[in-house]
Amino acid sequence: MKVIIVPYDPLWPEAFEAQRRTIAGAIGHLFPEIDHIGSTAVPGVAAKPVIDILIGVAADELLNQTIAPLTQRGFTYFRKYEPGMPYRRFFALLGMPPGETAPALIDIGDPFVTGGSIPSLVNVHVMVKHTYHWKRHLAMRDFLRAHPEIADAYAALKIGLSAREFGDTNEYNAAKDSFVKATEQRALAWWKG
Repeated sequence: MKVIIVPYDPLWPEAFEAQRRTIAGAIGHLFPEIDHIGSTAVPGVAAKPVIDILIGVAADELLNQTIAPLTQRGFTYFRKYEPGMPYRRFFALLGMPPGETAPALIDIGDPFVTGGSIPSLVNVHVMVKHTYHWKRHLAMRDFLRAHPEIADAYAALKIGLSAREFGDTNEYNAAKDSFVKATEQRALAWWKG
């Protein structure tokens, strides 16, 4: 599988805003903070054409309260990632082939991953606000926005990786993990300062 990296699209903020409204309509009663994160949130940066959204809720007990409302709005809930990341609930809006319906749940042990013939169009990460993992996503976005030379280096890495074959998007993410982790640490230090 090749990972598709495209030039920055100035319509990505509008695509985020449309999804933000859908999400707010589904879980507004939980008073979430909804942010555009990832490379599509950094003007000028080449990226996978996937809108990444971070939802911050006030407490752990609210994480599972997002599942039913978001799956009812067409998002697929990936329970399969919870054992490794119990602090997060992950959802995706999948680009299904014509005539097929996205599953509501990808459970623990299910071999399904996004990529290839079923791409993710939108990724939604639900976490408790002000925790380490919530902060690192926002810090990375803001750091890349403020440091275009680092954003350009990240884009170049992704473009280079797009020439390779991957089994799935998890393998692609692993290939850029060292750059991301190192940049996140710099971003968190900068964000705190």
